[in-house]
Amino acid sequence: MGMLDEIEKMMLDVGASANYRLINLGGKSLYIEGIKQVVSFGSNEMQFQLKKTLLVVSGENLKVKYLDKFTCVLRGEIFSICVKKQ
Repeated sequence: MGMLDEIEKMMLDVGASANYRLINLGGKSLYIEGIKQVVSFGSNEMQFQLKKTLLVVSGENLKVKYLDKFTCVLRGEIFSICVKKQ
């Protein structure tokens, strides 16, 4: 079991599970897990479709440092992270 799994286990009720995970490191780097689709990306805003959620990240000089089928790492000045249930 990984570190994020251990944290999720401590934070959620038994039987519940998270559809996505975010780790914000000092507003300079953001780890996102649970991506279904990249909706849009630019240097000031990026949008990601999660399971039933739209994630909007706003900032300056945003860059994708890593991207695979389910995971993304962003770098830049992160000003806001908005989670919109759909």
